[in-house]
Amino acid sequence: MLDHAANFEMTPQERAALAGDGFVLREGVFDAAECAAIAADCEALVTDLAAASRGKKHALGSYMFEVEREAGTIIKWEPDAPDVVQGVEPFGHISKPLNDWGLDARFVDPAKAIVGEDDLVLFTEKLNVKRAKDGGHIILHQDFPYWEPTTPVASRIATAMLFIDDATVENGCLEVAPGSHTSGKYPQREADAFGSLEMDPAAFDHARLRPLEVKAGAVVWFGAFLVHRSLPNRSDKDRRALLYSYQPAGCPHIREISPIKRAAAG
Repeated sequence: MLDHAANFEMTPQERAALAGDGFVLREGVFDAAECAAIAADCEALVTDLAAASRGKKHALGSYMFEVEREAGTIIKWEPDAPDVVQGVEPFGHISKPLNDWGLDARFVDPAKAIVGEDDLVLFTEKLNVKRAKDGGHIILHQDFPYWEPTTPVASRIATAMLFIDDATVENGCLEVAPGSHTSGKYPQREADAFGSLEMDPAAFDHARLRPLEVKAGAVVWFGAFLVHRSLPNRSDKDRRALLYSYQPAGCPHIREISPIKRAAAG
């Protein structure tokens, strides 16, 4: 049983790794039973949202999105398999079990080293679903350009990513570029409004990318400037990941300040 009085903050060694690499990885943070429970909550969310889909999907940049107005969220669909859900963001307001997981000290405490404060709240929640054979790539990017127009604390937002399933190169694991967080915002693509937030792949040395092959239950923390991506799932098993992003207390959730709110309002 989790000791709710325990302190899970980063150690001095982890803080040094964070400064140098831009991320910290811990393995075995959540056990098999917890991962199974989280996976079940994620699948219930995906099933409910897919059933509520109105089929109004729009290609933006490298992705295909649908605003689910009644739920106040955005569904991301696979561009090459448009009946397959690729992701959901945000979801805390429509899934209490998943929102509660995001308040777990094992996620929150280490994020304090990135945000720079002890009192944190959620900025957004994202589910990534890479279905067996159908799960496509997540393009090379930094989170900062997507958040910069939305909140003045974008540079301080910390993301904790839980690997719900074993992650391998074959199933499209997360790839990170150690040290890339120290160079600010990288050159972006010349494209439509949303596509222009993506990094220009020709302006980055892909040899810097390192695949994070880990067992289910591992968590990685990183800030808004870390360069990362993931390749398609070529395996016969799903690869799912849950991402919680934290900010200083007192700052509004993304639902309150993003186009999601305006779309949900109508």
